[in-house]
Amino acid sequence: MPFTVPDEELRELERGVQRALATIDDSALDVLGYGEVTLVLRLSTPGGSFACKRLPVFPSWQRFERYRRSLDVYLSRLGDRGLKVAETKLWHQARPSGRIVAYCVQEELPAGRLCTRLLHTESEEWARGFFKRFLDTVDRAVAPDLGLDAQASNWTDLDGDLVYLDVTTPMMRDGRGKEVLDVRLFFTSLPWALRDAVRVSMTKSIFDKFYSTRGAVLDFLGNLHKERLDGLVPGFLDQANARFDRPITAEEVAAYYKGDARMWELIQRLRKADRFWHNGIRRRTYPFLLPPDVDR
Repeated sequence: MPFTVPDEELRELERGVQRALATIDDSALDVLGYGEVTLVLRLSTPGGSFACKRLPVFPSWQRFERYRRSLDVYLSRLGDRGLKVAETKLWHQARPSGRIVAYCVQEELPAGRLCTRLLHTESEEWARGFFKRFLDTVDRAVAPDLGLDAQASNWTDLDGDLVYLDVTTPMMRDGRGKEVLDVRLFFTSLPWALRDAVRVSMTKSIFDKFYSTRGAVLDFLGNLHKERLDGLVPGFLDQANARFDRPITAEEVAAYYKGDARMWELIQRLRKADRFWHNGIRRRTYPFLLPPDVDR
């Protein structure tokens, strides 16, 4: 049954985020998780609990509308390819400045059914069955113009169905192979002097892998190292390579993860330097809540 977005509670949640930004203290927020770009907050209401992913602030209504349209198209295209996606609604609030604050809102699903949790707790037989379903799902969904960030933390298993969670970054390319996503917006947490250089040099390496089954599977396997699930990699490689003309090796997985971790560590260091510049030098509020250091 479709859910109703809790408008007033979301307004209060955003007020809490603004307090956290002003004080550089997010301890009063109920953080479900940090992504590489933004964070997910739990919102508990009389009508239920919600997972609310805060988006980068949109500088204008036009850019928000562009994002809204791309998200709608992305959800529709994933559904057309048979992917089950957690119901997602986009909530927004206009500021007096004309800037738009927005959240992707989903009903909170049982934490124990997240696939990262299940891969730690269930049997090897369950893991093999999960990975077969995962491969079938990714292979059905991914195309040269439709991408998927398929790492294990983005899936939940409900009644035997894999449900995809992270649609916040609509991954689509136009006829020229250019990202439909407003990539500039998602790099606004970097120091302004470095944004264009980092965007130009890293966009391709960040996004390319998500547009092929092999690339999405390589990313999935690499991220198992971060989740302390690397013991599953050899068995999963046997299953995956039965489908690929060009097999993935354990060495490739390890090298991929090392390079990916190094890239995101660099980005986080740049963000921290920018936060120090804002807070310590300019005496202004830094507009992003950064994740704690990740043990990669």
